[in-house]
Amino acid sequence: MQFFSKTPAGQVAAVMRRVYERGLTTATGGNISMLVENGDIWITPKGFDKGSLTEDDIVCVHPDGTYDGKHEPSSEIAFHRATYRARPDFRAVVHAHPVHCIAFSLTRTLPRIDLVLDTMIRCRNMRLSKYAMMGSVALGENLFAEFSKGADVVFLENHGVCVGGENLLEAYQRFESIEYAAKLDLLSRKLGEAVGINEEQIGNYEKRIPAEVQLLHDHKPNETEQVLRAEMTAKLRRGCEHGLLSGAVGVCSARISESSFLITPEGLDLALLEECDLVYIDEQGKEAGKTPSKETALHTKIYRQHANVNAIFSAVPPNIAAFASSKKIFETSTIPESYYMLRAVPEYPFEEPFQNPAKTAALFSNKTPAVLFRNYGIVTTGDSLFTAFDRLEVAEATAASIITAQDAGTVVYLSKNEIRDLVDTFHLE
Repeated sequence: MQFFSKTPAGQVAAVMRRVYERGLTTATGGNISMLVENGDIWITPKGFDKGSLTEDDIVCVHPDGTYDGKHEPSSEIAFHRATYRARPDFRAVVHAHPVHCIAFSLTRTLPRIDLVLDTMIRCRNMRLSKYAMMGSVALGENLFAEFSKGADVVFLENHGVCVGGENLLEAYQRFESIEYAAKLDLLSRKLGEAVGINEEQIGNYEKRIPAEVQLLHDHKPNETEQVLRAEMTAKLRRGCEHGLLSGAVGVCSARISESSFLITPEGLDLALLEECDLVYIDEQGKEAGKTPSKETALHTKIYRQHANVNAIFSAVPPNIAAFASSKKIFETSTIPESYYMLRAVPEYPFEEPFQNPAKTAALFSNKTPAVLFRNYGIVTTGDSLFTAFDRLEVAEATAASIITAQDAGTVVYLSKNEIRDLVDTFHLE
């Protein structure tokens, strides 16, 4: 992944374009900055189209207030400075106006972050800042006050959200996570009472059983593996673009041979992965110099127990997550295509995927290609990378259609007889 080899201006431009392309701000809304060692702040320009930013458009503001660049710096430079003063560990700040965060900004409340693991860990230090005019000194003072109390995420009354991080990619992922949390909170309310995870469950997750892999040296991909690497990175980018995955959350793996597979690395942004970042795993160990996903143990067990499974996705798209955090059963008998692709999707406790990977792997079969885990997400399998991805996409679309349909009236599911006809016609058993 080449992101950190970019210049500060290149990183700021790339992340700002990504925020805009994901629909998380408007063309002139929001601003991003990066603080470098000499005290300079590289920041997006004032009033410039965020969808067409290049490295040359980013402005360098010096500690004395002078700046270099083709444009004026963002009018919010004062609150970026204030945030860095409040949090000396921050090296990047992201501020924008994503729709679901704005919903909480307008109501001057904070979203639940305890419905899935990632938001609970990444966004737990969250506060609300008093309203002040944009670009004003008072706005900077208000943000300083909240970030000084240890906040990583601050909602601005009637203005949006501001986050920071130790680097720009961490700040972006935190920004993406808090917008996801806000959306998930609002979606889950449509399904009734939502149940979150607690600190004990997080502790259990942190004590999960690690994959037993040794270093594998001098691995050289063959042609089959090289093709698979290209297909995986393309699917991962598409998954991020379609909101099925996020930069920080999601796992994908694909079988190469009976005893080997590729899996996404731990800690790298899924949307920015290159083919060489994927980690090779076989019975002897893992590719040297890389850290495989923390789900490697589960994926290993699934491949060992199911010769027909050639690809796996693990993800937490928001509509699926709404069911995973609610008491309502995720019912797939909505339209024939949904049941055909997913069958019935059983639900298991939060701890299941990581406390006993072998037991969890046994839950899957031809009749059960997808399993939902409470507050954790969905795991889909397939005989190809396309099928596993398609199941993930169908699962999220099915969940979204059920939640949306409630606004239209009472949801009517396919009857048992209609499901039986479907099973018999397409030999689903």
